[in-house]
Amino acid sequence: MNSNATSQVARTVRGCEVIPLRTLDHTTQEAYGWLVFLTVISLITCPITTGLNTLIMIAVKTKHRVKTKSNIALACLSSTDAVMGVIGQPLSIFWVIAELQGNTSSTYCVRIQLARMALRVLGVASLFHLAMVYVERYIVMKHSLKYETLVTETRSITVSAVLWIITILLQLPIDNDDNNYVIVHTGIMFLCIAAIFFCQVVPCFETRRHEKEIATQQVSVEVREKFVKEKKAFKLTTTILFFLMLSYLPLIASRLLVSKLVITSVNSAYFAFFTGVFTACSNSLLNPIIYCVRIQQFRVALKEIVLRKSNIKALN
Repeated sequence: MNSNATSQVARTVRGCEVIPLRTLDHTTQEAYGWLVFLTVISLITCPITTGLNTLIMIAVKTKHRVKTKSNIALACLSSTDAVMGVIGQPLSIFWVIAELQGNTSSTYCVRIQLARMALRVLGVASLFHLAMVYVERYIVMKHSLKYETLVTETRSITVSAVLWIITILLQLPIDNDDNNYVIVHTGIMFLCIAAIFFCQVVPCFETRRHEKEIATQQVSVEVREKFVKEKKAFKLTTTILFFLMLSYLPLIASRLLVSKLVITSVNSAYFAFFTGVFTACSNSLLNPIIYCVRIQQFRVALKEIVLRKSNIKALN
């Protein structure tokens, strides 16, 4: 009787479970096995995420032909993705391991809360910087004449710093209710994704309009080359958006379903929630892979840096 009371008090002190006062046990073997699998995959992808994003930043910094205004925005995004690899993914691994161990101490509770906060900061920062990339693309397509004066390297870096400050300020506690955090941060995710969609839809119509103009009118070679570059950039942002949705929708859905207690099964809650956390963190790995696949400049630059080849040899 006393043992049960002590256990209940310990769990109440902890208060860090995905479903309050309910942790993994012998009845949740499927979720346990799945979390072990996610941990192993995260351990493998963590250094890859850090390395690829660091190489993207080095390429933009050291290779003059890669240092375009659009690529500077991508490098700012890579900085947040690199931090996710250095801090975010290791913390998510620690969080999962703590859940697997079923530790109910208050010390573990504090560490898990810190892990949650860090992941929230990095997740929101990543979304803010993705929105920054799409706004830059929007300005290129919608206000091309003002683009050169509106978008500069200094302004891009300044905006990135401001976004980090805003992200950190958003972590200031409203009260002690974690559900309020879930509501606020889910709302921020929706707003960012909505802004990204808007900034993607407008260039879509602009690209189609330019395509029709080129097909029906005689335009200069310079205009055609510019349109080809714009179309490639549009395809890149479309690909990024597609994988962004695949990465963040599971997390948004699981957070809402678990916080509103739509999912009451411990097995299902842990399975859904930590799958969402894993896919959101994995977006930081997918982004640099997309750059390398879709942008030849990055592929060549990375070959030069990693293999120490000259530009001519890297092109072959």
